[in-house]
Amino acid sequence: MALLEVPTPHKPLPLPELRVHRALGVCMGKVAVTLRLMPKSPEVDLARLEAAIKKRIKVHSISREPIAFGLEALRVVAVVPDDAGGTDPLERELISMPGVGNVQIIGLTRLL
Repeated sequence: MALLEVPTPHKPLPLPELRVHRALGVCMGKVAVTLRLMPKSPEVDLARLEAAIKKRIKVHSISREPIAFGLEALRVVAVVPDDAGGTDPLERELISMPGVGNVQIIGLTRLL
């Protein structure tokens, strides 16, 4: 069985000139971070914890998330700059607060 020969194009296809605006990272974006804060115990006053969080960081929204057996976690959405530090400063700030047992990042979205 003979193989068919595939013809090659005779001249290269012209491509338009590609220009990239602000390609050097001059303008950094922002990131919406969704975190789950677990209290140290069920006895932690979540209303007081919510107020303390709002005083220490700029929060987009805070809601409560039922976990199990009456235990609730706080779901916090905050907007942070998209730079080299990432979410580490935000996580350190939240975990250092009294009454917070655990901080987990459950969502990360780049804002345009």
